[in-house]
Amino acid sequence: MYSKEAYDQYHLALRRGQKYAAARTARDQDPYPAVLQEIFPELSAASRIELGIIDIPIDAIVGTVAEGRRSAFAGNFMPLLADTTEFATKWISLCDAHLGETGITDPIVCDEYMGQFYVLEGHKRVSVLSSYDALTIRAKVTRVLPLPSEDPKYKAYEEFLKFWRRSGVYALRYEKPGCWDRLEKALNMEPEHVWTDDDRQAFMALYWKVRDACQSRVANQLPTLTVSDVLLMCLEVYPYEQLRELDREEMRRRVDALMPDMRFVAKDEPKEVSTEPEIPGKSLVGRILEGISKPVLNVAFIHVNSPASSVWTRGHEDGRLAMEAALGDQVRTKAYVVGEESADELMERAIVRDGAQLVIATAPTLLAPARQAAALHPNVKVLVCALSVPFVGIRTYYSRIHEAKFISGAIAGVLCGKDPVGYVARYPIQGVPAAVNAFAQGLRMTNPDARVLLEWSCLGGDPVERLWAAGARIISGHPVAASTPSSIGLGWSTSLISDDGSFLALASDVWEWGKTYEQMVRSVLAGAWNSAAAQDTAVSYWWGMSSGVIDVKLSEILPPGVRQLASILKTGLTDGSIQPFEGPVLDQNGAERISAGETLSAEALMQMNWLSDHVVGAIPRIGDLMPAAQETARLLALPEDKPVPAEEPEKQAQKEEKAE
Repeated sequence: MYSKEAYDQYHLALRRGQKYAAARTARDQDPYPAVLQEIFPELSAASRIELGIIDIPIDAIVGTVAEGRRSAFAGNFMPLLADTTEFATKWISLCDAHLGETGITDPIVCDEYMGQFYVLEGHKRVSVLSSYDALTIRAKVTRVLPLPSEDPKYKAYEEFLKFWRRSGVYALRYEKPGCWDRLEKALNMEPEHVWTDDDRQAFMALYWKVRDACQSRVANQLPTLTVSDVLLMCLEVYPYEQLRELDREEMRRRVDALMPDMRFVAKDEPKEVSTEPEIPGKSLVGRILEGISKPVLNVAFIHVNSPASSVWTRGHEDGRLAMEAALGDQVRTKAYVVGEESADELMERAIVRDGAQLVIATAPTLLAPARQAAALHPNVKVLVCALSVPFVGIRTYYSRIHEAKFISGAIAGVLCGKDPVGYVARYPIQGVPAAVNAFAQGLRMTNPDARVLLEWSCLGGDPVERLWAAGARIISGHPVAASTPSSIGLGWSTSLISDDGSFLALASDVWEWGKTYEQMVRSVLAGAWNSAAAQDTAVSYWWGMSSGVIDVKLSEILPPGVRQLASILKTGLTDGSIQPFEGPVLDQNGAERISAGETLSAEALMQMNWLSDHVVGAIPRIGDLMPAAQETARLLALPEDKPVPAEEPEKQAQKEEKAE
């Protein structure tokens, strides 16, 4: 005879099963466990790997191998049959065994397919333990290998297999490629690190804490997000070592702080790109109050390197001082440089001790500490110099440098003759292909037969030597800060290499950081930050020549006609009458990427991940970059390109005839 406790447990489980099945049925969804034979009809012929007996997470068990016992369980493996059935009697007896001294000791038998588990033997064992909210169960597992596919889920599973071989961890599941690489990076582990038992124990302890924190708000408000999603988001904001030390209450607080980002991710809505500064007008009352007591905004600038050692930082520092001079007593600024103190410690000090109300991080590698600061201090505004990163807690800013590159390309086209033109790009990240292609568009406009030879400084070696050897005598590189015109030259401009090997500056693409920061801070002072977007919208500032934040400095050696051409192009880009990407534009495979008359959105320009037919070269893979460049490349990685097939000659000819 079974015990009353086991009998009562069956009824509790039965009610959970009935509730689950009713909810699924009401939404016109299958209320029963999934069937692997239906999901993967080729199951009988599939390749298999025996993994032996291991502990697997119960919440990763989603179905049964065959149809047979399916209708006895709801999809959550709670029972559905009445307590008078033989099934119920066996379930209750098994529950008694679980409550006894030895518990349930026999492992279940299951197949693993695409990271999830399907039961072959032991359905009731899963059900009983699930009713007590057990976290894991012993299982004899056979991995069923899926058929190769270009489906993103298959690509993500391939990445999981690499992760699993090193970690032995089955708790996580991601269906988008790239998540496993992001996870390992967030864990600060070497790519080929093989996990120890201590590694697994520490990681799983964190996983269960995050799972516990998700039980209330996240599970109820954002049911489409998994514990795996939330864990990855936490690890990309808070350092792994820090998270491991948190108690469960503090972990819940940290997870709750990321709810705005989670809502944005769950809704899968596009981010808002601000292409022009917007400063709302003040009401009469606002103007009167401002006249009585002007607010003073405390702004902290966080730099990765010192101004003395980095031209990039020096440009931002000059911009900070220019903004401070322009706004006078409306702002108070202070600069911090990462060194003995980490970036997150610096931001905490700037906010807590020094009272910063606006934090500006001047490099994309500061994204993680900036997100942590924003999460822990929701009343502080945080900006990061990076292109279009979709986070709600912070805002990102960058400049449309491709507009300046278009002008530089046009100048190079006039002067290069029949020689190719070299281009040295720094990182294969968002915005860079647009800059390369815009340069090529300018070159094409003034010299249709010219070509751009593309090299990357992040690949090592001397890209200039490679371009020189390939015949390039004009080379373009990175933009220069407005305050350092003397640095116009190789790597910071478009230059001509003379016969004696010296460099003659032709033009320089310029970031006007002072104007950028002045307009940003004015918008904060005027309240535009709060009115520009709803709470759950990710905002990215991407301003260009029309806002005065990008310019082109011209060398005195340029002929008057070339200077006039550059001036005309600048005026057209500023007033919008000229667009760098005037279609049709073909890619390197001859496929049309931009049609005649088509205007690309800001998002399409940012996410551009292909090269035009006037460019000779390729976009390198992150794994091929020098180690120092890989972090930035991963943070702002380009989306995977989906090549467009080139049109057949007959169809292309028909299109051209219609266009005429």
